[in-house]
Amino acid sequence: MKLEKPDFKHVKELTRSANGLYESARYVVLDVLRQEKELENEKEKVQGLKALDTLENVSVEELKNSKAGIRVQALKDAGYENLLQIAKLKDWELVAIDGIGEKQAEAIRNVITEFLNGVAKHSGIRLSARKAPDGTVPQEGLILALMRLRMGEELRQGMTEDLEKLKDGLVEGGERIEIRNGLHWLVAPKDSKERTVKAVKDLEGFIAGDLCQDAIRRVREYRELSEVTPEEALEDFQKHGADYYALMEAHGGSTLEKPLIYSSIPAQLAEAIDGMEIDLRCFKGNLRSYQLFGAKYVLFERRVLLGDEMGLGKTVQAVAAMCDVYARNPQSLFLVVCPASVLINWCREVEKFSTMPAYLLHGPYVESNFMVWKEGGGVAVTNFETMSKIVSKIDGRLKLGMLVIDEAHYVKNPDAQRTQNVRRLEDEAERILLMTGTPLENRVEEMCSLIEFVRPDMVDEVRKNAFLSHAPEFRQILAPVYLRRQREQVLKELPPIEEMQEWCALTEEDREEYARAVTERSFPSMRRVAFLQTDLGTSSKAVRLLELCRDAMEDDRKIVIYSFFRETIEKVKNLLGERCIGVITGSTEITERQGIIDLLADAPAGSAIVCQIQAGGTGLNVQAASVAIFCEPQIKPSLTNQAIARIYRMGQVRNVLAYHLLCENTVDEAMVKLLETKQREFDAYADESVLADALDALVDKDWIQRIIEEENQKYAGED
Repeated sequence: MKLEKPDFKHVKELTRSANGLYESARYVVLDVLRQEKELENEKEKVQGLKALDTLENVSVEELKNSKAGIRVQALKDAGYENLLQIAKLKDWELVAIDGIGEKQAEAIRNVITEFLNGVAKHSGIRLSARKAPDGTVPQEGLILALMRLRMGEELRQGMTEDLEKLKDGLVEGGERIEIRNGLHWLVAPKDSKERTVKAVKDLEGFIAGDLCQDAIRRVREYRELSEVTPEEALEDFQKHGADYYALMEAHGGSTLEKPLIYSSIPAQLAEAIDGMEIDLRCFKGNLRSYQLFGAKYVLFERRVLLGDEMGLGKTVQAVAAMCDVYARNPQSLFLVVCPASVLINWCREVEKFSTMPAYLLHGPYVESNFMVWKEGGGVAVTNFETMSKIVSKIDGRLKLGMLVIDEAHYVKNPDAQRTQNVRRLEDEAERILLMTGTPLENRVEEMCSLIEFVRPDMVDEVRKNAFLSHAPEFRQILAPVYLRRQREQVLKELPPIEEMQEWCALTEEDREEYARAVTERSFPSMRRVAFLQTDLGTSSKAVRLLELCRDAMEDDRKIVIYSFFRETIEKVKNLLGERCIGVITGSTEITERQGIIDLLADAPAGSAIVCQIQAGGTGLNVQAASVAIFCEPQIKPSLTNQAIARIYRMGQVRNVLAYHLLCENTVDEAMVKLLETKQREFDAYADESVLADALDALVDKDWIQRIIEEENQKYAGED
């Protein structure tokens, strides 16, 4: 059979493209050095400006300490009192001072430069997108460099490992094409022609494959990073501030004193933990230094309580610790047991921060997902109630790389069935991590019931020293089993706002009422998903709302709860009972509103006011609260921004936690996706008012009708 001659013009273009793609992918990997240098330069600029500001507080008298023979009195006689005034002088102005010649001027410049370099080297950076009086953003270059490095690291994730495969398939694959022109084809032996035809087809197939197509996408997106504007970077920083701070810390932009990271762990133990290696190849993202130490602590001690204050990322630390185990054995089995209200959140966090697969063991998916998880490894996430269905499948049958119990105080009662189910897996788990943000030092007996599960050998010692519960010595006794850091200790920059999406799994009642709203084609009712039923005891959002309120109370915080709908507001008010000290709607008089806010200021921790977002988002200063909970996504994003701004403003002494209650596979998810997509499209608007107006107009009638139709298809026949 005669072989068909290849199109050698196509072959030439094919090999050129293959080599170009490999070199481009290689550039993406190696360009990290240039990006890091760019970041270092921008960091030095910011540190230099910060150091320059300190000169105003440094007297010219300090120049005497330089031993450079500087005539300080001449400077003082000329009216100069601090080094900032001197630093602002042009060279000719400095030389013109009576008694200061060129050599004196050079010595003064050298001393000031040395001083600035010393201050800049040791000064941390608090990232800020604030504008200076002249309208510029002093840190926009730094934030832009951070965004490019952050996005670059995401695109490089896994590409280093892929380079060898790309080289073999693209470069060496091209070299396997023996015949490169028609003349050579005429005289070449048959076997050479056959190898050439095969090599061309192999190269074409390789380029069309997933590995190359993914590399093409990454290279394209990496090139687009050079076109990112400072305005886009500032907007991204507002959304992902925690990532920027973590990246900054990882590149030496800010440091924490180690005692703050370690809390009160004895120095010898802390150094041993800090010095251990941790494999984060399958971890995605950046860890703060205290989070990295927390993950190492979990791995080092193997069975512990992690009690970091709410909002410090206990989940991320747990995922990082699991990643280390998973990197060493991809068949490892991890089990997370948590309240039903955070099941979806856990799955999403595992997928967001790692390459480990996550399996939801809940509802109709328990059996099927359990088998896939058991065979392939990864992270299974279940709730305390479902544990009764799976504990016998694990007890004595499977070995867990780590058992994680979130909200561990749920298993403090040894007689409760949920506690007994969890404790049956004690021998099956190589590592056990109990997580709770509740300050257990205040509840020694409750703490002991948890310690008995992970470190029974320590219980007697803890009980014996319970009288020291509020002393540093007690924390040292607990060091091998209990690690707790507070926000003020480890987040020195205190990011002003942390927005968190709280995804809730629909209960049967949620689903039934939502399906009815979809059938009735009522968009307002669909938006009230999980608050439609009369009994909020069956509402997934209501359950999570109460948990967040309890966490806020434990954390000595007060809350503002927002909803667009008066029906939801009334139900939430009844749900909270005495914890709700007032309701603000559009019909609430202004003076009455202020009275409610004043009551909140004097109310105990855990108290809340419930606001209709149209009324609670404007004209109020709710500085007493530091937690905002939104019952549903808002059609106008400006309403959400204004509502948060009521809490975060001058005089607010705590960072603000903003929680968005959302239900998966409902209109909530559709709205979140739309807003995220459109936000990127509208980032090009430089004028904030134009951007706000454009975002507010996102949800039009056509979009609403389309969503109603899509939801109808999903929930058809469920009413």
